[in-house]
Amino acid sequence: MRLLSFQIFALLSLVSGAPSHRSNYVVHERRAAEPVEWVKARRLEAHKFLPLRVGLVQQNMHQLEEMLMSVAHPDSPTYGQHWSPERVAEYFAPSGATVSMVKSWFIEEGFHPDRIRVSPSKGWIEVNATVFEVESLLDTEYHVYMHPSGHQQISSS
Repeated sequence: MRLLSFQIFALLSLVSGAPSHRSNYVVHERRAAEPVEWVKARRLEAHKFLPLRVGLVQQNMHQLEEMLMSVAHPDSPTYGQHWSPERVAEYFAPSGATVSMVKSWFIEEGFHPDRIRVSPSKGWIEVNATVFEVESLLDTEYHVYMHPSGHQQISSS
């Protein structure tokens, strides 16, 4: 029923021309059904914290194979000259524009800049957010699923 009412609301928004805050969101993946034996038990409490990590598009990925082969192939002039982890992270790190854009998005959505961290590998932006904040940010709901064994799993829907 909730899905049906959401679809009707979305359709009415389109017909009325009312702009939607989330109109540019795209669902990339959705489960067709809950995993076998797992049962949705309840909504996750809004005050709980979730570690939110956003993967950033890396630069120079089109050169990855070439770079690997340059140090791995015996005929290469740079054979055996392996890169340090720091050099790898720097070379393939997302652009400053990408990092800035994602940070700006978090700030525009109400996150204080002090809460936003770039991972040491520079490939992720991390923020600890409440369930309420994440649900609002991603236009989703988080639930706790139970397994007959007693294990619990948190998932969005």
